[in-house]
Amino acid sequence: MSTDRFTRACARVVTGVLAADSAFHVYWATGATWPAADDRALSLAVMGFEVPFTTRILVPLAVVLALAATSVHIRHTRGRAGFVGGLTHLVTLGVAAAAAAQIPLRAAWALGFGADTGTVFYWLNLFVYLPLCAALSYDAYRVATDGMTGKALARTVIAVPAVLTLLLAVTAHGYRPSFGPPAPSGLDSHYAETDLARFHYLREGSGPPVVLLPGGTAWAFAWQPQLEALSADHTVYVVDLPGQGYTELRDADFAYDLPAMDTAIGAFLDAVGLRTTALAGHSWSGGWALSYAQNNPERVSRLVLLSSSGLDERDSFSWEMLKYPLVGELTVNLGYTREALVASVPDLFEHKERATPAVAEAMWAPLVVEENRRSVYLLERGLDWGRTEPRLPATAQPALILWGDADSVLPVEQAARFAALMPNDETHVLPGCGHAITLDCPGEVTGLMRTFLA
Repeated sequence: MSTDRFTRACARVVTGVLAADSAFHVYWATGATWPAADDRALSLAVMGFEVPFTTRILVPLAVVLALAATSVHIRHTRGRAGFVGGLTHLVTLGVAAAAAAQIPLRAAWALGFGADTGTVFYWLNLFVYLPLCAALSYDAYRVATDGMTGKALARTVIAVPAVLTLLLAVTAHGYRPSFGPPAPSGLDSHYAETDLARFHYLREGSGPPVVLLPGGTAWAFAWQPQLEALSADHTVYVVDLPGQGYTELRDADFAYDLPAMDTAIGAFLDAVGLRTTALAGHSWSGGWALSYAQNNPERVSRLVLLSSSGLDERDSFSWEMLKYPLVGELTVNLGYTREALVASVPDLFEHKERATPAVAEAMWAPLVVEENRRSVYLLERGLDWGRTEPRLPATAQPALILWGDADSVLPVEQAARFAALMPNDETHVLPGCGHAITLDCPGEVTGLMRTFLA
């Protein structure tokens, strides 16, 4: 096969793949989800995480892919001459660079880093997406550099990865979504002023203190049922830590790791005058509560861990990918939209009727704050549960461990591992409960907590 025939074949491969991908996006924009059963399954198979497959997203992508396919065809048939030739040449180079940029990440997923090997996405990435990216990057580069020699070719070889890296960095660190100010909480808010942060918290009741920490990207709203019920016997505090809710971070050097979260919890307890307290956390904040209790045993009388982090295990794929530089920033900046997050809230519930639009909007509201969004990927990178798991056998506080048997974020099997490692635990697996356990199963959670804390 001559060089010309081979280049023609490369052009046909790139054009065909891009055109087919565009056609699929147009097809899915009609509401069809084939070959998957529904939108969620389609998103997980194609992207590896959940994104809304809506017309507003799919149609622009289909147009971009169609224009890219057309540009590659024109670049091959007309060359680089003239304005159109120069433009299509740049687009073809862009196709090559975009495909090449995916290869290292997809290769890492294929090796099992940051991807669950039991998913459809893993096998599609291994046998379809990764080979396609490799083929497209080479074929598009071959078409783009057809007829080029000497200095022009050398400049292209150097410029493409440099420009691509620059664009990714600018998008990841320079682009910020345009959101309005955070919605008011609608609750009886209090604020504790410290050098580290202006802590937003709720407080109700009287009696022995209990401090509740919202999980991950959640905020004080997520503990509302327990705040109301436990306040009959306790002084209950629900505090947003840095990166959560309506707390305003003031320490520009805050690290978003376990030592930093320990410092934040201690700063809040000092600010509201609590020397010793029962401490409860959900998901990520369960791990924060555990870490604080291990490092400050004299200040924590009892622990309540709900679907808790703290074991030295990898997170799910959609969270693990946030650890990669640029990828985490791009995912949060471009993917954490109101539509995407509100649509994902029901997946945290088994009682879908409790995942109301009002609940979804309340969970989304503080994520319009840039610092809260930034904290998502910084926490995923900074939290080292290798600090907490080895110390579980020496964690002496009485601990209540609650888990939903339908948890879609942290596998329920982890509850048994906590129980096996902690010397003074009471563990319950709640049937028919998802990851948002405080809101999904408020009666069961509140009853067990009241008994444990009595």
